[in-house]
Amino acid sequence: NAIQLARTCGHVIAIDIDPDKIRMARHNAGIYGVAGRIEFVVGDFMRLAPALKADAILLSPPWGGPQYQATEVFDLGDMVIDGAALFEAARRVSPHMALFLPRNVNVAQVIALPIA
Repeated sequence: NAIQLARTCGHVIAIDIDPDKIRMARHNAGIYGVAGRIEFVVGDFMRLAPALKADAILLSPPWGGPQYQATEVFDLGDMVIDGAALFEAARRVSPHMALFLPRNVNVAQVIALPIA
């Protein structure tokens, strides 16, 4: 996701708690020629968020593994982290937000997220 954003945005901050994922993303960004547009950070978004400000934010939270595919409707409460707390923290970073969620997400839960 960070690589695609960097192809059209001037500056992207990619945060992941897993150093291996950051290492792989940095490598791939170099292959696609956008490494200079991405700031890679190994860290916990929830701890970093209070110090961040951005024009927009894309959240791709951990869904809890492939088990989400086994359910007809994915409940936001089943995520590895507290989805509501994540959303609230991200909203303080930017009012312009996109969420990358499973196709089978409970749409009513997404609609109920506080946007103001």
